[in-house]
Amino acid sequence: MFRISGKPSSVSRRKASAPSRIATPHQLELVSQLAHELSAPVGLIDPSRGIWLVHQGAPADAFPEQLIRLLPSSKTITPAYVWHDESTAGADWLILPVPGFPRPLLAAAGFARATTAERSPTPWGPSCPTPALCAWGQSIADRHFATPAVPNSSDVQAPEPANQIIGRLIRRLRISDPPERFQQLAVNAIRSAMGVQAVAWVPANHYDPIVQSGEIGGLNGHGLRTLMPHNHDPKKSFLVVNQFEASVGYDLKRMVAATAEAQGSLGWLYAFNPLVDRPFSVLDGDLVQTVASSIATQHVNARVYADLKELLFGVIRALTSAIDAKDPYTSGHSERVARIAVRLAEELGMSANQRGDLYLMGLLHDVGKIGVDDAVLKKPGPLSPEEYRQIQAHVEVGVHILTDLKKLHHLLPGVRHHHESLDGTGYPSGLVGNAIPFEARILAVADSYDAMSSTRPYRRRLTPLQIDDILRKGMGKQWDPQIVEALFACRMDLEMIRQKGLGESLQLAVSETLGRN
Repeated sequence: MFRISGKPSSVSRRKASAPSRIATPHQLELVSQLAHELSAPVGLIDPSRGIWLVHQGAPADAFPEQLIRLLPSSKTITPAYVWHDESTAGADWLILPVPGFPRPLLAAAGFARATTAERSPTPWGPSCPTPALCAWGQSIADRHFATPAVPNSSDVQAPEPANQIIGRLIRRLRISDPPERFQQLAVNAIRSAMGVQAVAWVPANHYDPIVQSGEIGGLNGHGLRTLMPHNHDPKKSFLVVNQFEASVGYDLKRMVAATAEAQGSLGWLYAFNPLVDRPFSVLDGDLVQTVASSIATQHVNARVYADLKELLFGVIRALTSAIDAKDPYTSGHSERVARIAVRLAEELGMSANQRGDLYLMGLLHDVGKIGVDDAVLKKPGPLSPEEYRQIQAHVEVGVHILTDLKKLHHLLPGVRHHHESLDGTGYPSGLVGNAIPFEARILAVADSYDAMSSTRPYRRRLTPLQIDDILRKGMGKQWDPQIVEALFACRMDLEMIRQKGLGESLQLAVSETLGRN
């Protein structure tokens, strides 16, 4: 690892110039291949001249100049070197030496860091621990830059390049997945790559499930936990056992056990009994430890993701409750509009993601009424022009309230434009026809239907016949005819939908929202 510290080295104390050189076709092809394999932005550095030759996958200003100034000589860098950018929206940079071209160059790929990924607009590669990143880089360097083996060599053939599984696992690191899903993927992959009888991830927390691939005769969950090393040397992250005493009681011949971190507080990853009789080596221990580190990273990130999901769930629930508390006459209105909008979207053949977005838009469409004076909001008689302007302002107030919630930005068009009319007489922008977002047109119908079906301070609820008559007269003027027809088609469902309460639909919608890139 290499972190920014001290003064720039003498490699490039001169100011690194802008990448003005034109890369060769071979260099461009190499960068394109690396960017595809690593799923990350990649640049090519000429350290002798202190310049970036080419960038791919991110804007040029995302490739830090200080990386060039602080890197040691390319001759001292072995494959799989990681540089940590400590800036506000920094990344972990995997550095690989590139021979030839005609002078040695460096390839640099940027990967997200858990503490900066949310703050950065750059599409970095997937976040992963340094050991896993190094192993992945080593595997790629071996395939792209290693000297070919001499034919008919008498050397014993090296084991299968199992490090290639690291790349596949990193690409599958999804913090939105349940930890057990990634753990199962990891134990299956490492069992296949190493050619062993069984692999097991054993969490330190006894309430978390043990995840296995393959079996060892007589070795169950309890037995696996008894194998967990105690009082192990914290300087060693893995343990290799190539001979067991007969009294062990299980069909164990050889074992590698690796912890995700020095304390072993998250758990241990085991590999048992090579199918081809051979002793486990230090390289096997390194590989198992790297995968254990990936499991731990995904586990910790998934826990953070779950906390974030619960936080966003709580924010939406609190905002919706605040709207209800403003006016008892409209209590439950936002939830009903959300459910009606989802049912209309279903009738219109919209996707599950679109329906989830509509549900959240429905919950939040009137959040701006928090900023409307109570006397205006609850006034039993007609509104004055100034009071009506206050009511109209609630859409922009709602957008202002939600603007700082980055994960909800895609909901803002529905919140802002759900009071637009097809003929341009609506507010706040006076949009006409298809210029109104389709989701906002659905919300407009759902909002009006629920308002007409509810008792308000200034009138009693309308009858179904009155509502239908108003909707038909407003088709093509205030409301989209296609959406009104969808409402008539599912009319029998709407009274059942108009029930107060936040349930699983909110949790599902929040999950879909957090899962966005």
